[in-house]
Amino acid sequence: MTLHKPIGGATALAMEGDRPFADPDLGSHVQLARARVARSLAPIDRLEAISAHEWALAAVLNDLVQSTHPGFDAVLRRSSPGKLLAVLDATLARIPNPRSVGESLSRHTLFSRVLEVSRTDVTLAWWTGKQTFLGTEPPARLKAWPELRRVEETRLPRGLVELPASGGVVSGTAFLGTLSTFFERTPLTDLATLDRKEPAFQWMPGTLGLVGSRGGRTLALRAIARRPTTSADEALGAATRRLAEGRQWQGLGVALDLLGEHILARAVQAMSRGGDAVPVAPDKDGSAGGFTRSVGAFAARRLVATSGGGLDAAGRQRVLALLGPAAESGAARTLAELLAG
Repeated sequence: MTLHKPIGGATALAMEGDRPFADPDLGSHVQLARARVARSLAPIDRLEAISAHEWALAAVLNDLVQSTHPGFDAVLRRSSPGKLLAVLDATLARIPNPRSVGESLSRHTLFSRVLEVSRTDVTLAWWTGKQTFLGTEPPARLKAWPELRRVEETRLPRGLVELPASGGVVSGTAFLGTLSTFFERTPLTDLATLDRKEPAFQWMPGTLGLVGSRGGRTLALRAIARRPTTSADEALGAATRRLAEGRQWQGLGVALDLLGEHILARAVQAMSRGGDAVPVAPDKDGSAGGFTRSVGAFAARRLVATSGGGLDAAGRQRVLALLGPAAESGAARTLAELLAG
């Protein structure tokens, strides 16, 4: 990622869509890379040009990374990162969530690797001293005569969420808050990285809006299936449990539809292996992952009962048997009581 000096909200929001690339070859490369990301989730052959909202989000990302710049660690500049984050929050408030599944996919093709943004810090140690260079290469003179001066070089990549605490002065809490809002503006990316440690995944209007549609839920399930099962279940369970505890019934209903299809796919896959298929594990310890399996199996059983789940009679019977232990355990019983009340 090549950073530009802070762009600012007014300039970001004034960017026009369908801007031609100054370098046509670079533009072709970008579009090809975007199509590759899109094809991992949907049969897409061509993407439209980058929209005005996507350019604005790119500018926000640039400024978000810049807010962690070590250069702000100076007496007269220490308030600047906070002011920059305030501008970014105001800018994001004026960028709407995607209005369609296609728009969500388009944004994801640009920002799917946002958490891979990192800065490499280099520490040089020699016989008379030691110095660390944050995101810059050490001068050649310090690396001269490495054997004679006993020069040791250590390179340490710093991930995006580590940057506030690695040489910058921006508040880590404020930084993660802005990054969380950024994720809401690209909800498919939010779901595709839901098992990240920070900022923790939570159901927001953007992500609920995406999975509330048939097409959006399909893309979301494909993206989630690419994550490790255990960590994905933990993230989904923690976020959905917050909706249940807050009695946010409308959002909970949308989330349960996704969890139901998520666990139903797992049961169908187990059934397809033949032999003695292992049932979906019940919720025994009240963990977030157990919550996902329990209420997901509960929702999946209702889905099979109402629509058949795309299975024949024999398949439905076998799948219901695989869902049974989880659907009757832990959080599912509590949820059934809440819905019945």
